[in-house]
Amino acid sequence: MRVWMVLARPPSERKAPRTLLVRDGFSWGALLLPTPWFLSKGLFALAALHAAAVVALGASLPPAVAPVVLAGVQLFIGFEARNLQAWWLGLRGFRPEAMLVARDEDAAFLNLAAFRPDLARAAV
Repeated sequence: MRVWMVLARPPSERKAPRTLLVRDGFSWGALLLPTPWFLSKGLFALAALHAAAVVALGASLPPAVAPVVLAGVQLFIGFEARNLQAWWLGLRGFRPEAMLVARDEDAAFLNLAAFRPDLARAAV
């Protein structure tokens, strides 16, 4: 079973309400290819920050230490990428509404529709 964060953006004069499901937990894609993973999720600032950090660490650290530090950064990103995604969405006006446990995104959506149909309508 997986844990899903339900993030909702309330309606405003310019934007309609919207609900997103973000899976919590480790991300293999973010561990192996963090910059493309960030870009695929629309996290352009985090992708640029990651690329700049990798270049800066690679240039400033001794050659014997740089691979170890960069591997640690990649591992950290693998564990925290989805939390960073939720944080970034929070900066864009989304707020956490619920946590769900389900086997996949479809089951999480059905769980959401069962107990919060208002949020499920905004997710469609």
